[in-house]
Amino acid sequence: MNWLLIVMLAALAVVLPVAECTAITEKTDEETAVVIPPSNKNKLFLAANWKCKLEDTIEVDALCDNLNQMWENLGADEKNKVELCVNPPFVFLDRVRSRLTKEISVGSQNVYDARGPNTGNTGANTPKMLHSVGTEWVLLGHSDRRNNLGEKDILISDKVKKSLAAGLGVILTIGELPMQRKLGRALATLRKQLGAAMEGISSDEWHRIVIAYEPVWAVGEGATPCSPEEAQRINFMLRSFIAKRVNEDAAQTCRLTYTGSVNEENAASYASLADVDGFVVGRAGLDANKLRSIIQTLARDGNGNDNENGDPKNANAATSKHEEL
Repeated sequence: MNWLLIVMLAALAVVLPVAECTAITEKTDEETAVVIPPSNKNKLFLAANWKCKLEDTIEVDALCDNLNQMWENLGADEKNKVELCVNPPFVFLDRVRSRLTKEISVGSQNVYDARGPNTGNTGANTPKMLHSVGTEWVLLGHSDRRNNLGEKDILISDKVKKSLAAGLGVILTIGELPMQRKLGRALATLRKQLGAAMEGISSDEWHRIVIAYEPVWAVGEGATPCSPEEAQRINFMLRSFIAKRVNEDAAQTCRLTYTGSVNEENAASYASLADVDGFVVGRAGLDANKLRSIIQTLARDGNGNDNENGDPKNANAATSKHEEL
């Protein structure tokens, strides 16, 4: 009997720790469950890509304080019509999210690496890491990463899929190089880039997608911006492409923006276009006063979800003149 008792006690000693570990694992899963943020699809969108322009915490804190003051001074109508997102370097994400008003969204400039596979490689940042520090958006496909670092469409598509799964919204940048436009390959390039990214987006996730058309030839200090007519033409065709490849609801809930030397002086030329739902800015995003001016322009002149007649965004586009994507 003594031996039987010893055996029973030993069995309990093995089983009990396993039960405790199981309970802890289940609790952790609940704590890390992905929470999908509510959509602001009815708002116009303005993102400020800081790139690597700010490199110390003093500059970062000063800009955050200026942005908070700027946002506080905006009118209620302006805040209700425009969603503002700032995209600082990764090392400042937690600091910026903690310092900024929660009414301003925070996005990362990238996730994972410039080469696959998109896994937990040393030095990489995962979508769950970004989500855990309050990041709401991630910028993917920027021309710097496509053209300087060699990121491929298939890699970006996988980043899109994994970012959405982690609860992040995606700002997807697409655009053609000067030579691709000169050779008449602009539309084919955009179709290839957007088509690949679509593989990572389910039909009910398009309200969490912002597409930024970035003609690379129009980017940078001293560059000539894309004309408003051309920006409208491209964005209309992008929306038509989404409607054809996915469905009309996806095309209407996705926000299409323009990025390419946009500033406070020329924003009005693009804001009222039927298929331009906002901007992604660079240098202007480092100045709270310039951002305020662009926000006010969007709130005043922006198309919202409908045009003046209450018709869908693209209803007034001159479709007969242009080839579809």
